Amino acid sequence: MFLRGSPYPLYYPQYISGYERVKITTTTPTNTMATEPLTKGIVIFGATGDLCKRKLIPALHKLWEKKLLPENFVITGASRRDPGRETWVKSLGEYPEEFCHLLDYVSCDLSDRESLGHLPTTDDTTYFLSVPPERYEWAVINLKHGGLLDDPERSRVVIEKPFGHDYKSADHLQSVVSRHLREKQVYRIDHYLGKDTVNNILATRFGNILLEPLWNREYIEEVQIFATETIGCEGRAQYYDTAGVVRDMLQNHMLQVLSLIAMDAPCRMDAREIRREKTKVLAATRLGEKFVTGQYEGYRKEVGVGVDSQTQTFVAGDLYIDNWRWKGVPFHFMTGKKMPYQCVEVVVKLKAPPLGLFEGETPGRIVMRLQPHAHLDIQIDVKSPGLSEQVELATLTHRYPDWLGVDGYEKLLYDAIENDQSHFVHSEEVLESWRIVNDLLCTGDTCPVRTTPFLYHEGNWGPCHKVNQITKWDYPG
Repeated sequence: MFLRGSPYPLYYPQYISGYERVKITTTTPTNTMATEPLTKGIVIFGATGDLCKRKLIPALHKLWEKKLLPENFVITGASRRDPGRETWVKSLGEYPEEFCHLLDYVSCDLSDRESLGHLPTTDDTTYFLSVPPERYEWAVINLKHGGLLDDPERSRVVIEKPFGHDYKSADHLQSVVSRHLREKQVYRIDHYLGKDTVNNILATRFGNILLEPLWNREYIEEVQIFATETIGCEGRAQYYDTAGVVRDMLQNHMLQVLSLIAMDAPCRMDAREIRREKTKVLAATRLGEKFVTGQYEGYRKEVGVGVDSQTQTFVAGDLYIDNWRWKGVPFHFMTGKKMPYQCVEVVVKLKAPPLGLFEGETPGRIVMRLQPHAHLDIQIDVKSPGLSEQVELATLTHRYPDWLGVDGYEKLLYDAIENDQSHFVHSEEVLESWRIVNDLLCTGDTCPVRTTPFLYHEGNWGPCHKVNQITKWDYPG
């Protein structure tokens, strides 16, 4: 029902009667007295570590420069070491004095509940666990029992990867977390999800009617996902030898990219709906029969690596998604160190037309380069100049400006402070990811698949004599 001459319905707020206004104000009392603004803060455990210095503090500084940090914001470093505030601040590098005023330091131990009482109190607090994964369990327990996580609306914990070492350990850790915290308080971080170019996958897919109708088994032949590096362990060999490429890249980064590529459209762009669709895709995903693991020559000479180490530095294979949209479409993946080219890239290969009418026809491709030098390529056939009916490949390219990109940690820290879980991983996503790669983590003669790595030379695309049996790769570069 509308008022005559007005576009607004009667329930529109400006047409609420005086009596109705009274009812609203009396049933929802408000405090008209002036109140102090809420104080917000972040506490970084493991503040003397490398992650804090290289990623977290620089990201917070960028947010401060852009005036995106809340008023009365406090950044507190916490660690078992006691260098003192001034020494710690100096160790972080050169920052403006105004930003340094936000920094504080407290010596405390996550395993000691009493020492957690030394932390400053704020109305709304984000606790970032930049500590070894084996300390996550007791960190959550002690923070909860110390009364620091009692308010589910104004307290949260950011947990770095890896969340667990395999399916069993991830399931155990999740059982501990769920007993002490609500899911809305848990922010499982994967820095890939903070990258602008990764988030652009959803915008490219669901923001363009040109592409979305093609995004299924009827029109797509296969999908290839690359995450390759030219470097080796670079001083991380001691950690890497306990993790390997499956835990370091495939279980988290690559499967997160796959879920964004393959998920159905959420009914709205919020954390709950996005994570629901990603979980559904991962639940339908299984490891295929074609896969190869490798280890680059010279890996065993890295400091911290055993002389007989069987740790994988390369893995390639196929995954299948058993749902209506993707049944039968292979998702080929490749990730490894000491590769010829460094990039993260998704290649979507379209099916050929049912009838070849022109000479030189090639199936179309959609290439999403996520890093470095991000770009989107759409490759199609166009007629070659001249009298013949021959066609040639043409590429439509959009390049993503590097200088406009947002660092992953900058985006994710901002989201955590603002209580937005859209770019964080749900517990069910984590467990499904571990389930998918479980067979690749097995060692010994009783494993259902071969996990002993083949050796490959630096600068090769893995052990090529085996890798090329998986598919005809569209190598980046």
